[in-house]
Amino acid sequence: MKHLFFFLFICLFPVSGVAQKHDFNIYIETSDIRNFWKAYDEVQKIENTEEKISTFQKLYIDKSTAGLKDFISSRNFTSQQWIESLTSKPKFWNSIRGKTENIGKDFKNINTLYQRFSQLYKDFSPPKIYFTIGNLKGGGTVIKGNLIIGSELAASDATVDYSELPKNYQDRMKINSGIIFLTAHELVHTQQNLKGNEQTNLLGLCLKEGSADFIAELLTGKKVEAPYIDYGMAHQDIVWQNFTKEKDGFDFQNWLSNTSTIKDRPADLGYFIGYIITKRFYENAKDKKVAIDQIMKLDFNNTSQTEKNLRDSGYQTEMK
Repeated sequence: MKHLFFFLFICLFPVSGVAQKHDFNIYIETSDIRNFWKAYDEVQKIENTEEKISTFQKLYIDKSTAGLKDFISSRNFTSQQWIESLTSKPKFWNSIRGKTENIGKDFKNINTLYQRFSQLYKDFSPPKIYFTIGNLKGGGTVIKGNLIIGSELAASDATVDYSELPKNYQDRMKINSGIIFLTAHELVHTQQNLKGNEQTNLLGLCLKEGSADFIAELLTGKKVEAPYIDYGMAHQDIVWQNFTKEKDGFDFQNWLSNTSTIKDRPADLGYFIGYIITKRFYENAKDKKVAIDQIMKLDFNNTSQTEKNLRDSGYQTEMK
């Protein structure tokens, strides 16, 4: 009888089928979003500023998930800053609420990202992903191997009321099409060979960000939609000439994190440089699986490795 039961179990639940099905939604945490809007609603009932701050602290910050705690620490968030933001930008916060509360509609697609990554890269290790509400200080970041999303930025798009925000935020929201690509990009960062950026030159930093864009493109099956990609593709010669003058240095202000300072061209052109080098490296590789493994395990601090990656891509020769 026991043998019959075992046979029926194997027939009904094939081992291969069980092994292939993995619900990655167990890695997603959204309680910070719920807590934020509860705190928000309570704050609206209060007139006294100090009482607003203490209420927000108690209902949101004190109930933080581990991911939000790390986010708060890394960005130096305070309850007072949040209250100032809620007070000065009411149109934005009211218009973004529904998008953050309905963020779960994309979780099926996020689950697919995890599934595809596990197939694409044999050493994929699923990270925890925390959907939080920040204070307009980051759409996505990786801390302690966990993926942390600032949902008020990640879920924003051209339909939110961004009239109270600086122009660089408005420009970003005009082109943002949802959380999937940003999540894919940050998901790649959780798997990269990261050892800190303090000794990483410009080439290494650009490869770190650009390779995340390229792998995200493979994961989503969609082209990167960003001004730096469009501009970079249309002006490759001059962009490359300018980049080669600075690629070995440690000053990245002309290439990365320069949304608020760059004037005559799109911000973050360093992403394009890293993207196109990685793309050419992958396209020229005979074994794509090996190429993915090499891309993911590249040590961005190691100049001999990053220079070899550039040479093997053929892009430098192509530009000459």
